[in-house]
Amino acid sequence: MHIAICDDNYGDRHQMERLLRRESDKETDSSMMYIVHSYGSPEVMLSHPKSYDLFFIDMCNTEGADALDIVKSLTAAEVTAPIVMCVSGIDYRQMDFPENTLFLDKPVKIADLREILEGAKAKLGSAPDRIELRKVTETIYVDVSDVIYANEKRDDTMVHLTDGEVLMSIGKLWLFRRSLGKKHPEFIYANSHNLINCTHIKSVNKFRILTLSNGKHLLLSKSANENVKRYLEENPLTTDKSSEEEEKNDPVND
Repeated sequence: MHIAICDDNYGDRHQMERLLRRESDKETDSSMMYIVHSYGSPEVMLSHPKSYDLFFIDMCNTEGADALDIVKSLTAAEVTAPIVMCVSGIDYRQMDFPENTLFLDKPVKIADLREILEGAKAKLGSAPDRIELRKVTETIYVDVSDVIYANEKRDDTMVHLTDGEVLMSIGKLWLFRRSLGKKHPEFIYANSHNLINCTHIKSVNKFRILTLSNGKHLLLSKSANENVKRYLEENPLTTDKSSEEEEKNDPVND
């Protein structure tokens, strides 16, 4: 979960960072670890607001900076993530914020912070299941169900989608797998270079050659073959996709 802090009080900003990182260390699901981005002014944050799943805002020491304007900018950008106004020098509760704005008193009480974090996780969990792909200059989101497979290319991950598009995400394949977390057991390593979405398996033959829904052929490692068999036993394919008649010389691309 990506969290933005926008606070013009240096001490308060770094205290919030520490609190969030402590809470993140307690998360058992790697997909729900907290990745914190901290800003002393809103300009950079507002340049890519949809990258965040939760906002903490307090701007009361900078001349010309208006917290209400920041929230209006987020709303105009169609941000649906929770926005939390941290109350210190200005009582934001007395201002005309949107109804769904949350408030958190400083100094921050851990119980209050945890309540907000749990609410944000619940909201994130009810949203369409998407995964973040980070490029050098932008971040994009794709539906997890649209990912057929991913493969490692040097230090990056190439993500292959149902519409035929191939998107690059910065970072190695294991980082991409970790970002999916425990709630996506359908993603299994076919071998050391390829991660498959088992819901897109078309067939697997006796030579451990797997065919995906886009026609891609991959050779399963022995351990991966057992993992795929186990997954398909628990989640049978909806149609008979046996491939025993596929030829031994089917193309295999690792």
